[in-house]
Amino acid sequence: MKRHLTILLLLAAILPLSAFELRQLVDAPTAGVLQRGEAVVYSKVYRNNGLLTGAEVGLFPRFMFGVSYGGENVVGNAEPIWHDRVEFRARFRIIDEGPKYPAVVVGFDSQGHGIWHGDTDRYDIKSKGFYVAGSRNFLFMGNLGLHAGINFSLETADEDKDINLWLGIDKSIGSQVTFMCEYDLALNDNDDRVDVENDQLYGAGKGYLNAGVSIRFTDAIDLRVLAYDLLENSPGTVGLDRAVMISYQFSF
Repeated sequence: MKRHLTILLLLAAILPLSAFELRQLVDAPTAGVLQRGEAVVYSKVYRNNGLLTGAEVGLFPRFMFGVSYGGENVVGNAEPIWHDRVEFRARFRIIDEGPKYPAVVVGFDSQGHGIWHGDTDRYDIKSKGFYVAGSRNFLFMGNLGLHAGINFSLETADEDKDINLWLGIDKSIGSQVTFMCEYDLALNDNDDRVDVENDQLYGAGKGYLNAGVSIRFTDAIDLRVLAYDLLENSPGTVGLDRAVMISYQFSF
């Protein structure tokens, strides 16, 4: 009996958990998608009193679409500095997760993280642009998700047009708390220079290490506390770049 119980526990630790859907780690997309008729609205507060708001909707099976817009000095009493444009994102899952292979999505996301630098047409952390992402979930004392992706950002005014890679992991604790960590190699942002004239910051070649925790108070409400650039890859980061995000998901 003990031997059978041990075998069952080992199987539970390695079996894929296909039902779990996480659409984003800290900044990096996963292979999760909203189902048709599902929608989410969200707001993120970040440095310089920045506020980003957006919405996403599952339009068709395996396909979702979203828009977002934000600015700095939105929170507080200073004059707001709005971003120059509305950003868009779309995602289509081409492969569903199976017992022996990960889920895979192709997508586009023009929303980067942090301040928008209009002189050089980029965010503090560049948007993913066109990307392919894969995710595999396992049942290991809750959910354990492994994620990876490749992308080409359209924020290339700095002449750094390299294809980029990222890796990520998430681990649930019970049904309400999920810890997330990702490492963006930032191969398209590693020139290690500062353009003082344009007030433009470039990555130092360390990559972007981001981490966060998600707390689901209900099936609809999700609060995230996020820490960007733990390696201080950007000269503009001192210690870490903190952000808070709250989202509300519903069906229609």
